[in-house]
Amino acid sequence: MAQQKEEWLQAIATKAEVAVSAVEKLLATHRIQASPVLAEPRRLILNELEFSGAKEGIDGAGPFTFLWSDLTHGLWAMLSQKNFRGKSTIIEIVRWVLRGRPSDNLQEDVRRWIHEVRLRFLLDDDQYEVAIRTQGKLEGKLCRVRADSYGSEPCKTVLAEFSTDGEFEAVMADFFMRAFAMEPISTWRKAEDDGGQAVTHSWVAFSGAMFIGTSYEVLLGDMPVTGGMTSRLMQMYLGVPWVSTLAAGKAALQAVEQSVQAADRRSAANQAAAAARVESIRSQLEGKRAALAGIPSDQAVRDAIRAATVELSKVRSDEKAAMGRAAEARAALRDFLMANQEDRSDLQAHLDATSAVAVFRRLEPKCCPRCDHEISKAKKALEQSTHACSVCGESVESSEDGEARKAELQQRAAASATAVKSARDALREEEDELKALGAKAEDLHAQVATHTQALSSAVQRQDAAMAVAVLEGRLEEALSLPATEIQDRSSDLKVLSTLVSETETRVKSLRDGLLEDVSKRLIEYAKDFGLQNLSAATLKGNASLSLIKGGTPTSYSKVTDGEKLRLKVATVLAMIEVAETRGVGRHPGLLMIDSPGAQEVAPEDVDHLVSGLQSIASKLPYLQVFVAGISSPAITSHVPKDRRKEAFGEQFLW
Repeated sequence: MAQQKEEWLQAIATKAEVAVSAVEKLLATHRIQASPVLAEPRRLILNELEFSGAKEGIDGAGPFTFLWSDLTHGLWAMLSQKNFRGKSTIIEIVRWVLRGRPSDNLQEDVRRWIHEVRLRFLLDDDQYEVAIRTQGKLEGKLCRVRADSYGSEPCKTVLAEFSTDGEFEAVMADFFMRAFAMEPISTWRKAEDDGGQAVTHSWVAFSGAMFIGTSYEVLLGDMPVTGGMTSRLMQMYLGVPWVSTLAAGKAALQAVEQSVQAADRRSAANQAAAAARVESIRSQLEGKRAALAGIPSDQAVRDAIRAATVELSKVRSDEKAAMGRAAEARAALRDFLMANQEDRSDLQAHLDATSAVAVFRRLEPKCCPRCDHEISKAKKALEQSTHACSVCGESVESSEDGEARKAELQQRAAASATAVKSARDALREEEDELKALGAKAEDLHAQVATHTQALSSAVQRQDAAMAVAVLEGRLEEALSLPATEIQDRSSDLKVLSTLVSETETRVKSLRDGLLEDVSKRLIEYAKDFGLQNLSAATLKGNASLSLIKGGTPTSYSKVTDGEKLRLKVATVLAMIEVAETRGVGRHPGLLMIDSPGAQEVAPEDVDHLVSGLQSIASKLPYLQVFVAGISSPAITSHVPKDRRKEAFGEQFLW
């Protein structure tokens, strides 16, 4: 390993024209580890699965226990005569325990029903057990299981304990990554906002190659095509060396390229900001220069002050005269108001007296109101002829005299009211003129003040000249600022690019031979699974699969889902066998297939797949395959009864 690593480092340094120490420093910076060692296969065999709990909220609710023991290599089946009887859940529980994280296919209600799970498995000749409890909070442990010297109960050595979902996942990832000599793989995830970032994949992604569900978007594993993980998984499970190094190198190269692009964008933004600042200073400078040119001379200001002062003096004189006339008009108005008030009072008094006289004249007294002496008819007759009161003898005024007096008083009141209106109009005119003169005086006073302030034109000119000088200095400074210094990453890019190229060459040298062998075995397995019209298959380095089917070129992505299922299984088995033949590879040898009948329309296709799996499992003693599906002769005829968990009628598997 040391020799291969040194040769690799030297090749990179030579082609990148840098020292080996510079390459090592860059590798340390980006945490890139050399991985030139071929992986030796290790096999995973499930021995026993037990889980228990209580169903809630459905028909048949209550406690349950599932136990499947004495498992070994070969073909096994989980069957029911109807759908939704717990077949897929068994696979999902195994996946949960092995990965430490449940997949999205394990429904929340089903997970809530499960209170305890125990899975015992062999890793080569060593036996291990994972036990978890899920009530309240998750807790569990990973143990090594060994028989004691007395042959009684096996002895368990606790390797790790966990009490959270995150700890569970970390424990299982650390255990299996070490056991299979795997290293995390970095890929680059693109993003529209910031260009992307490096994403590290570990055991959760790698374990997908052991489970084949009902989605066949990718050939290997269960990661999306856009994630770029399929080809990495294929190379990893084939045991190709340098795979993790190549992935880390590519991620680092993309990270540096993004950093350079970001620096270029920042530089462009800084240059744009500097140009905007220069433009702003120039605009301000233009305004200050115009202001400096527009400042008047002291003589012009003094002439303006003199003219405004003369006019202000005249306005003040006119204002004083107007104030006198307004005072006279105000006094005249008061006199007229008083006269009018008196005239109206006299008129009202006359009207009141006339009304009273009219009332009393209608009275005909019979006697004197003081002495009760009766008034004679002669006195009453005399009153009619002489208009002298029959009681007191005073003259009684006639109604014609009262009307004349009323007309006289009304004429006097109207005349005095007219005089009041004229006096009020005259006062208003004088007050309006006085107000206008006051406003004009204020305006002239403001002009004098403004012009007086402008007499300091020398100071203003000096200030304006200073402002112009300051802006000119700022403009010169802005124009002379150096461009933003950008760190030169060209050497890093060259080294990383060379690293990727050199590492890819080493990966390709072993990978292509393996892929050629895998492609040949893949065709044989696919035909065993019923794809008799498949004449050629080429598995490429990017994990794409080109096919010739019925004499027509096609690809994995274009065939039916039933054909994709058989090709996925054939690919995994071909990889396992070829890697085993060469003594390399990392696939654990465990394969769990969910509901093949869901995509295989014809029963004979299911028969071909299961019979092919049974034949292959008998040839490869390290292979363990589980199939979950609807019970049918296509499956039961190839899987012995003691290797089946089967639910009949309305029964559930657990």
